[in-house]
Amino acid sequence: MKKFKRNLIACWVLLVIAGAGCVRKPAIKDTKNNLINAMAQYLNSPKRVDSTKVKFTVLDVAYYEDKTVFDCQFKVHMKNATTDTVGDMGATVSKDFSKVKRKF
Repeated sequence: MKKFKRNLIACWVLLVIAGAGCVRKPAIKDTKNNLINAMAQYLNSPKRVDSTKVKFTVLDVAYYEDKTVFDCQFKVHMKNATTDTVGDMGATVSKDFSKVKRKF
């Protein structure tokens, strides 16, 4: 009976360890969409730009996942009354997508 209990406990411990190791990472598509949304929110936030005069649209992102941040290169469309252009912007985005820091 002791051997049965010991085996039962061992199986339970292995199941708990295996379950804890199966934490799902976000899909690549989700990460890409979250990065695009974070940058769009950063660029179009009221304290940075008058959104009635200029509008930024993030078209695409290429990124590298570092330990603490995403190192990103964004393709951005900027449109105002006189200018309609597409360019590249570099930025780092925190892992929780809440902080964006532009590279100049």
